[in-house]
Amino acid sequence: MAFLNDDTRVMLEDSVDKFLNAHYDFHQRRTWVEKAPGYNREHWQRFAELGWLGLPFAERHGGLGGDITDTLGLMRRFGAALVVEPYLSVVGLGGQAIAQADNQDAADSLLPELVAGQAMPVLAWEESISRGNPEHLAASARRIDGGWRLEGEKVAVIGGDLATHFVVSAQTFEDDAGPVVELFLLQADELEVTGFPTMDGHRGARLTLAAVDVDEARRLTRDGHGAGVLRQVLEQGIMMMAAEGVGAMQTLLRRTLDYTRTRRQFGVPIASFQVLQHRMVDMYIAMKNLEHLLEATANRWDQSPSHARDSALLKAQLCQSGRYVGQQAVQLHGGIGMTDELDVGHYFKRLTALGLLFGDENYHLKRAWAAL
Repeated sequence: MAFLNDDTRVMLEDSVDKFLNAHYDFHQRRTWVEKAPGYNREHWQRFAELGWLGLPFAERHGGLGGDITDTLGLMRRFGAALVVEPYLSVVGLGGQAIAQADNQDAADSLLPELVAGQAMPVLAWEESISRGNPEHLAASARRIDGGWRLEGEKVAVIGGDLATHFVVSAQTFEDDAGPVVELFLLQADELEVTGFPTMDGHRGARLTLAAVDVDEARRLTRDGHGAGVLRQVLEQGIMMMAAEGVGAMQTLLRRTLDYTRTRRQFGVPIASFQVLQHRMVDMYIAMKNLEHLLEATANRWDQSPSHARDSALLKAQLCQSGRYVGQQAVQLHGGIGMTDELDVGHYFKRLTALGLLFGDENYHLKRAWAAL
């Protein structure tokens, strides 16, 4: 079960609210994403000082001893404020992969630096053939004297051009056994990183591994455990994305309601039109569908050894709810909803990106069906 009690969690979420209200502004965010590094470094250090980076990590690594469910309230607030700092990619993916892997020496070395805001490990798993499935990959790791030689390519590595380290998945070939998925820890300067901005104001990268040699000490998993660790980390990441999505949808609902109460047509606020009221109710229902499913998933998280079906249904609902709420918010704002100066379109872009990450709706519906 999570280490944080209810009082501690309330205090944490209150600190997040105060910080974001005082220091996070949409127009400032636009200036941060338009220039390198794409986020506010001072904010990242403040995240470390406030303990947010250490929230789901063990106390021996400088963390607060919580688990991934303790990050959900924080992620909801990040979604409401359109936070652009790479919390999901560093804490939720890269850090969790290191924490859950077999190599405790690597965890003991790197996680305290992550918690202090000094290291930014990022998970690199997706390839052009993956389509959401972490076990569909072509990158390989072959045994050489003293270690391993990695070759291949990773695409759509979220937060990749901000990383100091990469947790890279690859098929290993040993003896006559078939290939299995394992994880390796690489430094950013050991491989070719091609960064790019994503549509939602975040950052991504393509990685090229051209005969990169690593020693045995940087092999994070053994005996084919890499695939299981990847699945677990991505399922946790889906919960964090769903929480962020709920926060973004709540803000879109509030913005839309405020606008329709202000915008007048035929001498009355358009919020008085029954057909628009029905659409806003449908938006609310779509958001609540995701919120309730997230709560049910989080409540069952420690009660089952497998979360495949829960996470698949949650991701599919995130796709559906995010698409509907975003589309309706833009349309109800009319032409102004399409402008870059208004935050509504940026929320819609973030919800769209969350729907595409880790596999789309169709992929996860098939996963949920297969898990029955």
